[in-house]
Amino acid sequence: MKGHIESLTMHDEPNVEDNKYTFLVENASDIFYILNSEGTIDYISPQIRRYGLEPEKISNTSFLKYINSSDRKKLASGLQKMMMEKTPLDILFRVIDKDGEERWLENHAEFQIETNLNPSRIIGIMKDVTEHIAMEKELKKYRDRSDESLEIQNAELARSNEELKQKIKDLEVKEERIISLSQFQQTVIENADIWLDVLNREVEVVVWNNAAEAISGYPREEVVGSTKIWDQLYPDKEYRDDVISTVSRIIEEGLEVSDLETTITRKDGEKRIVSWNYKKLLNSKGENVGTIGIGNDITIRKEAEEMQIKNVHFMQELIDAIPAPIFYKDKEGAYLGCNKAFENFSGIKKEEIIGKSTSELQVETQISESYCTDMELIETGGSRAYEKEIVYASDQKKHNVMVNKSVFTDIKGNVLGVIGVILDISDRVRSEMILKEYAKQLERSNELKDIFTDIMRHDLLNHANVINGFAYILLQMEKDEKKIKNLENIEVSNRKLMELIESAASFAKFETIDDINFEPIELAGMLKDVAKQFQYQANQKNISIEHPAHGEYNALANPMIEEVFTNLISNAIKYSPDNSNVIVDILNEDQDWKVTVTDFGDGIPDDEKSLIFDRFKRVDKKGVKGTGLGLAIVKRIVDLHGGDLTVEDNPGRSGTVFGVTFKKV
Repeated sequence: MKGHIESLTMHDEPNVEDNKYTFLVENASDIFYILNSEGTIDYISPQIRRYGLEPEKISNTSFLKYINSSDRKKLASGLQKMMMEKTPLDILFRVIDKDGEERWLENHAEFQIETNLNPSRIIGIMKDVTEHIAMEKELKKYRDRSDESLEIQNAELARSNEELKQKIKDLEVKEERIISLSQFQQTVIENADIWLDVLNREVEVVVWNNAAEAISGYPREEVVGSTKIWDQLYPDKEYRDDVISTVSRIIEEGLEVSDLETTITRKDGEKRIVSWNYKKLLNSKGENVGTIGIGNDITIRKEAEEMQIKNVHFMQELIDAIPAPIFYKDKEGAYLGCNKAFENFSGIKKEEIIGKSTSELQVETQISESYCTDMELIETGGSRAYEKEIVYASDQKKHNVMVNKSVFTDIKGNVLGVIGVILDISDRVRSEMILKEYAKQLERSNELKDIFTDIMRHDLLNHANVINGFAYILLQMEKDEKKIKNLENIEVSNRKLMELIESAASFAKFETIDDINFEPIELAGMLKDVAKQFQYQANQKNISIEHPAHGEYNALANPMIEEVFTNLISNAIKYSPDNSNVIVDILNEDQDWKVTVTDFGDGIPDDEKSLIFDRFKRVDKKGVKGTGLGLAIVKRIVDLHGGDLTVEDNPGRSGTVFGVTFKKV
């Protein structure tokens, strides 16, 4: 094909029909064509007619138009690449012949660049290779079938080979398994911690394992192959005959027996209790040839059971000795037991209660809790106590009781049921009623005390004021020095009486207060206001009152604290010498403010510091006689505030420092 194209390109005449090779081109089996650079057919040889196309009619039409639609894109891309890269194009594509059948064409094309005589063009030759491709497909199918058949044969051969290997391996595994199983069975038999023996139909021992040796004390050499062991294990003939009879019947009838207990005598003479399980022994033909016996030494368990029975009996006697009614139920609400006190309370015997559900006993309605059932208590766990008024069957009287219920568990913590205790609290309830009545009477007494205090303060102060008024008038009128002295004594005594009445009334008021309201109070302002009230008394003794440094000191307190500052500043002025100072200060102590009042008097002895806050206790202050209630009032108010009250010596000088603390806001 390439040779034909080279021959054509050597001639520059545009009309191929005039070429000396016209005969060769038109009579060859291949199809020659010439396309312009846009892919339009300039010439195509007559052989195209075999595909139902006339050369004259398709001339000047697009070459791609006659190519199978599935191959057009591939051919167009190839032609474009050929023209750009100036390289030949070899490609396969399909066309439809005149009979409508698909034909494969092998195409070789070259791009001819424009010359003086000819423009740029594509010259190509197409060869029908349909039969060749069909033969290749058939050949491929044949090869594929041959390969597939060969693969199948190889696979079957390999599978047969593997099956043969597997059978050999399975036989080896079975042989090893049989050997291992035999060894395993022997190991299990010998190392089992339970007595295992095999007996034939004559009750002769065939197998006697290590545990049988350990429990009985007889080695297998003395046991296997004979029946003598039964005489040794069961020396009592009557008991032995009974046991042998039972075992013989098990063998003859092929019975399977569980939990058959016998007492054996060991070789050392010790008695042991053994629990037996017997199963029939069959040979390969299914014939009964003996029995397999499995024995568990339950001596310790039986001793534990006996001990448990004793403990249960002891516990029952113990709870029977408790005077309070006690009962206990399982998780389903059925009674497990009770004590004698519960029998007396309910009027029902324990034997009639056990196993009964709560709904079957009328007593349950008396002791049940309205808002919580036993089932709910079992679900939530814990305990619960509540009070009720119930009628005892023993005396048909109402009793106030407290019912205490709680769940009880096993050693793993699993809930098993509910236990209840009924405590008679009738005496306590009566005592509470008496106490309530006493509290009411005490409350009435306090009310009477308050009334008396108000009357005392009001009436006594009225009379004291009258005395004070008359004493003042008489002093103004009297000229006799002796009478004036007596009248002044009357006035001083009356003033002290008025002070005592006021202090006693205040103390009585604060003594009855247990709860107070708190609010923010600015301490510095209150202290200055209190100090102003005593400025006249301070001036009389030429005493200077120093106030706290400027600032805000907000405390959480009740307005009654003004009484504290009044008493402390008043006492400081009373017990300070003339021409001295009284220092009022506020100190910062973390969460508290500490108010201090310092005087420069004689001070208070250490052994009397603990007494001055008790009512009617006071220290002799060189003729200054107080009521003994002022500091008691201070202590009561500070206690109501939860604060601290201190009294200390004035450091480095004579005098006393009183301190009180209040919470910061």
